[in-house]
Amino acid sequence: MEKIKSILTEEINKKGYISISKFMEISLTDPEEGYYINQKPLGKSGDFITAPDITQIFGEVIGAWAIDIINKINSKSSFQIIDLGGGRGTLLNDIKRVRSDNSISFGFLEINKKLMIAQKQIFPEAKHYKSISDIPDAPTIFIGNEFLDVFPIKQYIKINKAWKEVFVTKDNDRFLYCYKDIEDKILFEENKKNFPNEADFFEVNTKIKKIVKDISNFLKRNNGICLFIDYGYFKGYGNTLQAIKNHEYVDPLSFPGASDLTSHINFSQILNESKNFEMDFFGPISQRNFLINLGALERLEILKKSTNSEKIKSDLDVGLLRVIENSQMGELFKVCAISPKNKLIPEGFD
Repeated sequence: MEKIKSILTEEINKKGYISISKFMEISLTDPEEGYYINQKPLGKSGDFITAPDITQIFGEVIGAWAIDIINKINSKSSFQIIDLGGGRGTLLNDIKRVRSDNSISFGFLEINKKLMIAQKQIFPEAKHYKSISDIPDAPTIFIGNEFLDVFPIKQYIKINKAWKEVFVTKDNDRFLYCYKDIEDKILFEENKKNFPNEADFFEVNTKIKKIVKDISNFLKRNNGICLFIDYGYFKGYGNTLQAIKNHEYVDPLSFPGASDLTSHINFSQILNESKNFEMDFFGPISQRNFLINLGALERLEILKKSTNSEKIKSDLDVGLLRVIENSQMGELFKVCAISPKNKLIPEGFD
């Protein structure tokens, strides 16, 4: 963490402040000390637990959804399923269990060294890629579960009826917020029109445009679909930047390189970019409704009937409730999908 602080301080000293996006980028992805390069963020010893590690039903119903997509496309080519991020590999491993065709291959888009090791252990035959451009051409299903929320954001605040950008400065040994003239006015104007007039604070994910562009171009060449699952909103605004360290919320500026910095996803940004790149957009829909539409409750009953253990039955109930209950992950998490124009209609969306 001290090395990250030194890097941030050096950047701030150049003009007295840096953008929120630069602060996040250095803290999370510095090649030597970044959080997502070196930390082990998942599991009981990490900072968060994702839905695939909470219940196997999550991965199994998405696996069945993926098989249905493959059948709909009816491609004679070998299909590949790419997990964007991938966590510990649990989701792809659950999907692999329900596949019906050995011609399906699997891969991870991952930069975290420790997670890559964990993924290799649970799924040794899966390939690893560091960028979309590294992935071989083939019909593809991309799955991004809690993938987009880790990317840097720009923040804008209205002060005395004038818009300013949120930056980070330093006073003695403390990182602090400050407000300056907007750095990238084109980016600001492109996105401000998507928020209501009464908005006095909004955020823009700086990588969504490139991610949607790269995935759209890939899918247009090869066919397929991309599924995004993340916590966020479709219509809204405000400050959603947060940091988690040792399973607790902390000040986003206090532990650079040692805490997980994320923000809520504005799904309307994905919609707008998918339209720009002439893609079909499905959703967004709550995670609760998506999983129920795909048969999560029916899968729960099948699994409970397959065991005599009351503890296992209880664990299955608790796990599924955690990912579908509105008071937990069910409503906060949203699901959307993008695919080439007029190629298919995926299941699960109302």
